[in-house]
Amino acid sequence: MKSALSHFDGQLKAACIAQQQSGQHNAKTRLLAAAILATAGLASVGFTAQAMAATAKTDSTATSVAAQPTALPAMDADIKRTSVSGLSSGAFMTSQLYVAYSDIMVGAGIIAGGPYLCAKSWSLNPLVINATTTCMSPLTPAVGPNTPLLVKLSQALEKTGDIASLDNLKDDHLYIFSGQKDKTVTTAVVDQTEKYFEDVGVPASAIQYDTSVAAGHAMITNSSRDTDCPLTAAPYINDCNFEQSTRILDQIYPDMKAPATLLSSDVLAFDQAAFLDSKTTSMSDTAYAYIPATCQAGKQCAVHVVFHGCKQGAAVIGDKYYADTGYNYMAEANDLIVLYPQVEPSNGAPLNPEGCWDFWGYSSPTDAEPDFYSRKAPQISAVYRMIERLSQPRAH
Repeated sequence: MKSALSHFDGQLKAACIAQQQSGQHNAKTRLLAAAILATAGLASVGFTAQAMAATAKTDSTATSVAAQPTALPAMDADIKRTSVSGLSSGAFMTSQLYVAYSDIMVGAGIIAGGPYLCAKSWSLNPLVINATTTCMSPLTPAVGPNTPLLVKLSQALEKTGDIASLDNLKDDHLYIFSGQKDKTVTTAVVDQTEKYFEDVGVPASAIQYDTSVAAGHAMITNSSRDTDCPLTAAPYINDCNFEQSTRILDQIYPDMKAPATLLSSDVLAFDQAAFLDSKTTSMSDTAYAYIPATCQAGKQCAVHVVFHGCKQGAAVIGDKYYADTGYNYMAEANDLIVLYPQVEPSNGAPLNPEGCWDFWGYSSPTDAEPDFYSRKAPQISAVYRMIERLSQPRAH
């Protein structure tokens, strides 16, 4: 990553002089800086085409999915018991959806992600530079996330109604994780995620922060088929002898049952495009949901949203994330709907070559002050509409 940043430094300095003086981030600057993501990557460096093809193969025991996407059904879900979790760029997106819509949330799971608004830490830097340095692997904590500023910015957004009241967070439960071998998003960054949430009112006793595992940059499972625990390698799902999805949901919801051993339903492929009101979200036409038979039969279930990381969407690794990370088995045992929104790589407009969730502004490529963090942000509002659809009364 350092070599990638050095490679583009000269171009960025020239393009950034004017915007540093004005405090704005123009489209040219973001296009130049986004090339860093293409070279450095957030979820990985050097994810080859061969690795992509290999990891896209589905296991014969994986949950089956309907061949053609259908409409996401109204399920009368309990919207006031919604929660969210994610890895890497999906962890940043987790914080964004969670804070923006905290009025419907009960908790979140953040795996290898920095604090809300992290890319706004240092105003003289372009957002994408903050995103790929400050929010990932800063040289020192002093140039890491500027948490006091981020708290102040959050409070300002609360006052304008761009996010829900921060008071909603005070009775929630959070799971935060940083692997000891993670050099992509370092523990120094994730430490600030814990500090941010404590500073906006989440009690320390309600936060489970785990830094005890010698894991690379990955979602953690208890499957020998997955990557060895200390590595950072595609598809960024590592066997560390425990199911992280179980720990996340246990922390968020009280009295959870152990994961089921069998599933009652197939994963639903649904029409995600129906929820998009922008052509620059980089979100896929199809997304996925697991809806247990009990929820389909009339039981009111909560919704848990799961955000994959960069180069982990179904367009890259097939069903590996939405079928093999353990969430569905916890959902089956606990009457929980799991929603898997999808984003995919884009080399046009927007420029998102790594297939990351937006935490620096690429989804608003023509805006001087891109909105990637509020209730109206393109990706956040789209996912909220999916949750809202699930919460609508069932058709009779």
